Amino acid sequence: PAYDIKYALDEHYQAVLALYKDVAANTENSVDGLKTLEEETYLCPSSTAYVQPFRAVNVEGKWRIIVNRVESYGVKFTQTARIEECDVAVGSSCPLVPSCYSSQCVQKNIFHRFLVYDPYDYYFPFAIENFKLPASCGCVVGAFNL
Repeated sequence: PAYDIKYALDEHYQAVLALYKDVAANTENSVDGLKTLEEETYLCPSSTAYVQPFRAVNVEGKWRIIVNRVESYGVKFTQTARIEECDVAVGSSCPLVPSCYSSQCVQKNIFHRFLVYDPYDYYFPFAIENFKLPASCGCVVGAFNL
């Protein structure tokens, strides 16, 4: 629905720009613009990516249209998130931890805010909603095994 989003952005430009500034932080730690990954070693192997989603399920379990790669009045609305997912089965032992230790890989998540578009809201079809995204793959070490 890129055309519908662009039309709605043009109609509500100033109000949407205020919302968008709230989620689009341009800092030195911002992931917008990052395209490559640096090589890193973790106790549990994982895959990292920078994504610009168009649709996702919010924390309330509802599918939402995320405003991404749409331009209005010269401003390109993009929203990038860094995700990291475990490459091993969650609950399996950490490959780099000695077997004398009880360990397991766990998927950790983070809540990320996106500017979304609701085509059924004719008054103001934009909002900021929360989405649960995979953030890291951690290793939890338990008691020592004899």
